[in-house]
Amino acid sequence: MGSLGTRKFYKTFDGASDVGNNQILKNSGYISIVLHSVFYNSKGNFWQRMFGGSDKIALTSSISYLSTARTIEAIAIQDKRKVKSDITHILGLARLVALKIPANADGLELKVVMTAIKDDSFENGIDLMNNKEFQEPFQLSSLPIGQILAVTKVIKKIFAGIEESIELDATFAGIISKSKVSDPIERERLTDGYLIMIANNEEDNDYLENLDPEKLQVEADGLKYNGERVEHTNIIYSITFETLKGVDENSKWFDKYQLALSKLDDIIFQDTEEGKKRVLVESRKLWIEGSALLFDDPSYTSKEQASIKGTYFKKINEQYQSLTSGSSEEFLNQFLAKTVVNLDFIPSIKQYDVGTIELQTNKLTTEYLKELSASRLVFPE
Repeated sequence: MGSLGTRKFYKTFDGASDVGNNQILKNSGYISIVLHSVFYNSKGNFWQRMFGGSDKIALTSSISYLSTARTIEAIAIQDKRKVKSDITHILGLARLVALKIPANADGLELKVVMTAIKDDSFENGIDLMNNKEFQEPFQLSSLPIGQILAVTKVIKKIFAGIEESIELDATFAGIISKSKVSDPIERERLTDGYLIMIANNEEDNDYLENLDPEKLQVEADGLKYNGERVEHTNIIYSITFETLKGVDENSKWFDKYQLALSKLDDIIFQDTEEGKKRVLVESRKLWIEGSALLFDDPSYTSKEQASIKGTYFKKINEQYQSLTSGSSEEFLNQFLAKTVVNLDFIPSIKQYDVGTIELQTNKLTTEYLKELSASRLVFPE
C-alpha cells in the first residue's frame, strides 16, 4: 500500500473551525504538542480480505525545530504492534511529543509514519526503541536534548537501507511568524488547537473533498463526523500554548540564584556596615553568574529570562534590607531558618549595570509575578 494523501483540518479546543485568534506568534511563549490519537483502517490486500491475515506495524513520530541558526530533529517510536487486516485500530493515544518549547523558531514540522514490518532485524531495532525510556518529549533544555538527539540518531540508523511498506505518511509544517495574518491555516501558520490529518482512501476518493469541517468533532477516543466515527485513517495532534514556563528548579542557574540568596545569611557574622556591603556584593556576583547561565538556557524565551533575572535581583535587595534593618536576634532566627546550597562550579562572570537593573526591576518583577499567578505557577521561595 503506497503513501496516503491527507487533508488537514484545524479545530479550536471549544470545537470551532475559525482559529484566526489562536495563531502562535514568535517569541510570545511556549508550545506543547500531544499525539492525541491515531486511528488506522487496515484494508489489507486481496488475499487478506479473502482469507484473513495480519500485519506488524510501527508508528514513528518526529518533530523538527526549524530556525535560521539551526534545525533540530527529534524522532521517537510511539507504538509497535500486530494488527488484523480489514478492521480499524486506535493507536498511539495521548503521547507527549513536545513539552514547553519556546516559540522562537521560524517553524515546526510534525510528521507521522506508519510502517509495515517485514524484516526481522528491523523489527528487533524497533522493539529496542519502543520503550518509554526512548520516548521522551522534545525539549530544548541541555539534558533532554542530548538524549533526544542520541535516540534520533539510532532510529535513523534502524530505518536506513530497510525497504519497508509505508502504510501512512502525514506531515504538517507550521510557520511561526512575528505578527498575525489573515486566514492562518491557509497560510500554514502554527495555531493552538487540534490539528487533524485524515488520509485519503483509494476506494472513496471524494470523501475528503466533501467533508464539512464544522461537522468534525474531536473526542477523547478519536475523531467523529456528524456524530459518527470517521472510518478513514486519521491522526490528531493537540497543540497548546502557554505564555510562561515558570522557574526550573532542576537547572544550574536556579541553584546559583539560591546560593546568591543564601550568601546574604553571612551578614549575621558582620559587625560593620562595610562587611555587610561586602556580603551584598558577593551575593550580586553569584546573581550575575546565575544570570549568565540563564541567558545560555535555550529552553526559555528572552522575555521570561529577563523577568526571572529581575525577580531574583529584587529578592536579593529585599532580603538584604530585611537583614540589615532588624536586631541581631532576628538575623540569627532568619539564618537558622534557611538552607545553604553549596555548588562546586564557578562559571565566568558577565558584566551587568547594577544601577540600571535596580531602576527596571520593580515594575518587571511585579508584572511577572502577576502573570505567574494568573498561569497558576509559583515563584520558588
